[in-house]
Amino acid sequence: MRVRSQGWAGVAAIALLALPCPLLAADAVTVNISGLPEPVEKNVRALLTMARERADAGKDAIDLAVARAPDEIRTALQPFGYYRPKITANLKRQKNNWIAEYRIDPGPPIHLSRVDVRLDGEATLEPEMRALVDQFPLKPGDVLDHVLYEKGRNALQEQAAEMGFFDARFPAREVRVDLQTYQAKITLHLDSGKRYRFGDVNFTSTPLDAELLERFAHFKPGEPYRASAVLAMQKSLLNSGYFARADIVPKPEQAKDGHMPVAVDLGMVPRNRIDLGGGYGTDTGPRVSLVYRNRYVNSYGHTFQASAKLSLIWNQIGAIYAIPLADPERDQLAFTTKLGVEDTVAGRAKVIRGGIRHGTTRWDMREILSIDYLRETFNIGYGNQTTDLLIPSVNYTWLNSDDAIFPRQGIRIDGNLAGSLEGAGSQVSFARLRLYGKGVYSLNDENRLIARGQFGEMVTNDFDRMPITERFYAGGAPTVRGYRLFEISPVNALGTRTGGRHLAVASLEYDRALFGDWGMAAFSDVGYVGNDFSGPVSTGVGVGARWRSPVGPVRLDVGVPLSKALDPVQVYLILGPDL
Repeated sequence: MRVRSQGWAGVAAIALLALPCPLLAADAVTVNISGLPEPVEKNVRALLTMARERADAGKDAIDLAVARAPDEIRTALQPFGYYRPKITANLKRQKNNWIAEYRIDPGPPIHLSRVDVRLDGEATLEPEMRALVDQFPLKPGDVLDHVLYEKGRNALQEQAAEMGFFDARFPAREVRVDLQTYQAKITLHLDSGKRYRFGDVNFTSTPLDAELLERFAHFKPGEPYRASAVLAMQKSLLNSGYFARADIVPKPEQAKDGHMPVAVDLGMVPRNRIDLGGGYGTDTGPRVSLVYRNRYVNSYGHTFQASAKLSLIWNQIGAIYAIPLADPERDQLAFTTKLGVEDTVAGRAKVIRGGIRHGTTRWDMREILSIDYLRETFNIGYGNQTTDLLIPSVNYTWLNSDDAIFPRQGIRIDGNLAGSLEGAGSQVSFARLRLYGKGVYSLNDENRLIARGQFGEMVTNDFDRMPITERFYAGGAPTVRGYRLFEISPVNALGTRTGGRHLAVASLEYDRALFGDWGMAAFSDVGYVGNDFSGPVSTGVGVGARWRSPVGPVRLDVGVPLSKALDPVQVYLILGPDL
């Protein structure tokens, strides 16, 4: 006897294995199955009509389920290569329930005597396609496993689509089972046809210049088609901030000489946007922010942003004008300016800052090169003094996270190196290194650990003339909770906090989900700021509430200082992602 299959068994296996085992409610027929490995038993149970019957079903329904069971069991075993099972069935009535017992000896699995997997067409020239043939998951002598067969076949089909073999087909595709010799044969021939190449990219009409749009393409006309290149282009368009929709459709039916046009349908985001934000901290009091964005000032994709931030201890306004460069998503030139007043426990500072920066992606990190002019008038107890600095800096950020908004696993590392040279547009020479790291690790679905740390080191020829905003301080939500912003610092003879040359901060937080989008946290932070590594270390502990709001994580923390502090408790309300 010969059984010829065109892949149905594998499809059945995948579908059946994906089904959950029916829950045995109190009024369901009890089905006991023995003699099978767990995955095989699960597939049998999923296919059995009897396992879905209710105990109060009529006699006709139970009789039908009994009659169907042998064929259903055989069908469920075949995807695993078992074609000679021995089935012993028993059905009995117990009080108000039926109990069906199936003792199954699956018998010997059927083995493959031949596996004929072959490529034809231009795919034979592609190493990636040939590798899938060489790595086909079934070989002669293996047990016939229809799930593995489907896996290997789908891998060929998906790779052909990824590489632009849009005319690919299987002229021969069969699994042949011979029950007399108890052997099986696989024949799988893929005729790929020709490989298409990218042709012209046609964009729908937008306010943006065509040359700018073309720079989003991760391919050039004439290059062999890659679906991954199309997806990368779509991601770049959506991440640029210009577009609410980016649908990219290859048109193989319109190809000429194998060159296939690509249609890109774009939907713009609104040109203007205004965001209003707020928060609260014991040290800052209520704080509000207002941000205006013009997402495309002109057809070249230039953007403009103006912002105002107000609180009891700092007020500032600022603006950024950005120009997209070669890679519009990642490569930008920006001009920045900021005017502000800070009045913290460290002193009072009036800040004028402006600069130019270039941002790009390098070595899988975000790179920002900048040069800023800073004029700061500040008072740390000895009267007002003004310092001018011309500060070049470089900043690198590496981020790896499973979710940008609510990460369960992830890490972020930032490194910044900045400095100035007296006489070269600056009144003080200094060099400063700042490192920051934060990691999120989930123990399970309900519990997370969050660790972070900071390290800073500065050398300068005149620390007293360094602006407050360029010195190291700690305290507040970004560093050590339980203390006011900038509270952790060396103190001069007048009792003024002067900041320091050295910074070290460490934090460990435990988060637990409670119900719905709500959770709680407990944390401990430690920090040191000083000039000679002999000063005290400040420690804060506390608890907090967590809310996964529709606009991102919201954190309410209550911190208590364990070292000498200005206040017995601090409260922080923070909105923003964990990394």
